[in-house]
Amino acid sequence: MLDKVIPFTTVEGFEYLIKFTTFSQDHLPETFILPIVDITIEIIEQPNQINNGKTLFQFSSTIQQFLDNNNVVLYFYCSNDPIAKNKTRQNISDAQYRSNLFCKMFEKQNIDNNFTCENIIINDPNNGDHHIHLISRLENEIEIKKIINDGLPYFENK
Repeated sequence: MLDKVIPFTTVEGFEYLIKFTTFSQDHLPETFILPIVDITIEIIEQPNQINNGKTLFQFSSTIQQFLDNNNVVLYFYCSNDPIAKNKTRQNISDAQYRSNLFCKMFEKQNIDNNFTCENIIINDPNNGDHHIHLISRLENEIEIKKIINDGLPYFENK
């Protein structure tokens, strides 16, 4: 079973849950071969201040380990919920800030370049742009392209 919840405590003592949840194949196009697994990183208690340096590396290690053990496509949606940003990042949306953090996190972990991460931006002038990442082993690049071409309407309505 691909559904998994991993409790995670940072060195500062902040508690998170990293959740992996399989999308129902009933609602996905039949052309998708690999399972698609949603990643959610959820903080249990909102601290006053977060230092993301070591935490991001630990998140990315957990995600890479999941990919090492499972041949899937991971789906990560960057919410627009409020997030603490430094002064130089105040001009970007919370979703874009999360997307930038996620990209940096993934790039630092993917030093062997054996995984691919597609960053998809869905323009939404009414609610703010949506930022999605699809991640899988490099050998699954064709499957990721298939999802982008055939499945984006499904994910846009999620």
